Amino acid sequence: MDIFILLLISLFVYLIPKTDVDYLSNKSTKSLKGLLALLIIFHHISQKVTTGENFSNFEYMGRYIVALFFFLSGYGLYFQYSNNSTYMENFLKKRLVRIFIPFYVFIVIYVVYRATLGEVINMDFFLSFWKDHSNIIYNGWFINSIIVLYVIFYVSFVRDNSKTSLYILIVLTLVYIFWKAYQDHGDWEYVSIMAFLLGIFWMKNRGLIEKCIENNYFIFLVLFSVLMYIFHHYEVIMKNIGITNKYVYYGIVGNICTMVFVVYFLLLTNKLNFSNKYLDFLGDISFEIYMIHGLVMHYFGEFFVSSNVNDVLYTIVVFFVSIVSAYYIKKLIIIIEKNIMKAV
Repeated sequence: MDIFILLLISLFVYLIPKTDVDYLSNKSTKSLKGLLALLIIFHHISQKVTTGENFSNFEYMGRYIVALFFFLSGYGLYFQYSNNSTYMENFLKKRLVRIFIPFYVFIVIYVVYRATLGEVINMDFFLSFWKDHSNIIYNGWFINSIIVLYVIFYVSFVRDNSKTSLYILIVLTLVYIFWKAYQDHGDWEYVSIMAFLLGIFWMKNRGLIEKCIENNYFIFLVLFSVLMYIFHHYEVIMKNIGITNKYVYYGIVGNICTMVFVVYFLLLTNKLNFSNKYLDFLGDISFEIYMIHGLVMHYFGEFFVSSNVNDVLYTIVVFFVSIVSAYYIKKLIIIIEKNIMKAV
């Protein structure tokens, strides 16, 4: 990541006239989620294929993409909480039901798929995921973290909205991050979690933050361009100064790195309008795309031997099948949700 490229991008964005579109409105963030869903597929494909610099450019992007997902989740939760006095009533039941329904639908899909691979589906099969800190859903660790963060949010704000609530939120989130590090989870599972806190903080103080940015926009662009360059190389820097402790290396500094990216991204995009019918469509099924694309990659990976041509064909097939599958799975989930929500 070249500092001069970052500065040129920042200068270009600075010269773009600001639009009247709210960059964090529901419509804008839905389109953004659609774009992020595509980027996360590129990221995971880049780990599978062996040719072309175009693919390798996405190898390090996963933590940044997930950080944006966490940010939007935290922002959305606090937005609804602050604009709905009864939001916390039955929060866990309503919110978690909407997560668990698609989660269990995908579990069934993956159980059937993995049974066709010859895996023995029994109690040990399911317990192995608990023991290995993994998930039956390929690349599905994200859903585990979202569920935990929702519970942390509920515990923090169920009684009131005060400084104490924020302290509880911060402490519990840090405990969760360090617990993941202690349990030797992959660093990708906790290096972006603080972005959830950033989303809540941004929503809670949005007016003050945006006023400060508006008055010093160019300075912020330059500052975060430099910070992006520095933190993109934080692993090398920390190793050179002898700091390799995973709690500091990934738990603290790694999370600061991803939060710097989120702020830089927001600085670049608050003048842009992502909303269009194609990204809106993908945004509606972004969760389903995230959950199914690992299976699609695994299945078609058996038929494509990595080469210059096959890697492109593999990418096209994975994108097409993932999107189509996600669309129809979403329809099924909506039907199931309607029936269950009536019951609860």
